[in-house]
Amino acid sequence: MKKSIMNRVATAKYLVAALVVTMALSISSAYAQVQKNLSAKLNEYLDAHLGQGTFSGTVMVTEKGIPVYSKGFGMADYEKQLPNGPEVKYRIGSITKSFTAVLVMQLQEQGKLNVQDKVSKYLPSFPNADKITLHQLLSNTSGLPDFVNHWQNVNTKPATTTDILALVKDMPLEFEPGTKWKYSSTGFVVLGQVIEKVTGKPYEKVLAQQILKPLNMKASGLEFSKPVAGLAKGYNHDGIDRKLAKPIDMSWCHAAGAMYSTVTDLAKFDAALKGNKLLSEDSKELLFTPVMKDYGYGFVIDKAGDKQRISHSGAINGFKANFIRFPEQDIAITILSNYESQQVNGPISSDITAIVLGDKYEVPTVHKMVNLSPEQLAPYVGEYQVGPKMVFKVTLTDNLLYVGAPGQDTFAIFPEAEDKFFIKVAPAQITFEKDAEGKITKMLMVHKGRAMPAARIN
Repeated sequence: MKKSIMNRVATAKYLVAALVVTMALSISSAYAQVQKNLSAKLNEYLDAHLGQGTFSGTVMVTEKGIPVYSKGFGMADYEKQLPNGPEVKYRIGSITKSFTAVLVMQLQEQGKLNVQDKVSKYLPSFPNADKITLHQLLSNTSGLPDFVNHWQNVNTKPATTTDILALVKDMPLEFEPGTKWKYSSTGFVVLGQVIEKVTGKPYEKVLAQQILKPLNMKASGLEFSKPVAGLAKGYNHDGIDRKLAKPIDMSWCHAAGAMYSTVTDLAKFDAALKGNKLLSEDSKELLFTPVMKDYGYGFVIDKAGDKQRISHSGAINGFKANFIRFPEQDIAITILSNYESQQVNGPISSDITAIVLGDKYEVPTVHKMVNLSPEQLAPYVGEYQVGPKMVFKVTLTDNLLYVGAPGQDTFAIFPEAEDKFFIKVAPAQITFEKDAEGKITKMLMVHKGRAMPAARIN
């Protein structure tokens, strides 16, 4: 009898163990299928943008700190045919601001500064320093003019922070500090100076000692004047041909945008922001609390649907970048591109987020360009009235039509038929209508289902 009971107990234990294993395998299989579906959707979407010439770079998605998707598209160096991938380094532009903000909060925890301090406490000779706080610099509410709007003719030679700030230091504040919000890289260069003042060290050493080395971010740093091994080349592909981006000396970006990194390293940064390795919970609450316009300290805090999103984007010659976090879902998305494509920080970022979250998105159509002669393109040149105060001007340069409006950049439109064109800088198409005599009378731009008709006025 005793042996029979023991046998039944052993059998029951075996059945329970077998059930647990079966359930685990079932869950694992289901998760693998979800991951496979995610990869298939992202591959299809990004392959389409690669084919269209609107994306080149690497994308990583992590869940609970574990990569569930990591893949490069196109080339890090098209001349040498070196492929993009997780270990390729990219300029990340203004994502640097997020790191600068973390450094400031660390120094506050160390008692070396306070975000409510006036700038004059650290940089007494800086104009309006007695009006502006570190809090306002961090949150883009300082009123300082953005030096990036004034660096075009000087940014190819090395610069110090003094050189950078000299571009705007004599300009008046754009508004009384704390009353409005306006994005300004100037404030983060000033924060870089404050960091150097209170630590007695160059910004790049503080960054390395307090963030990069503790997180083992060996593939990240500041790109000043010396070349960085393994850094992708930056390109512009808005025209017919892919071209190297305009040169820039990255010392001009300093604490506002001079960093390079990889998707792998930025995943480490995301993981560290979840715990207390970099900052206390109180400091992170300040970092991730919007002050104005959904902007906290070096991070944008908004929502994608009903899900909280913490993010920052970057744009610098030849590169676009997105660092996106969903803390409640424990998901992070990093998009690093070595194309200046305007779609990266717009539709591509939005669509990749939608794919990851299971929301609606649209795979872009890969348009095929046809060759039209200058004589065929010339009839489209002219002005088109969109609204009472908006006129599109169509011009012809080097056998390519360009569309622009007063005060805005022009963009190329590429023919896929004699009267039908597509755009690379946005997911949009343009068609032209003719009258009975064959004269162009109207231009119709369609963007995400929205039609913008424009009547020809000359």
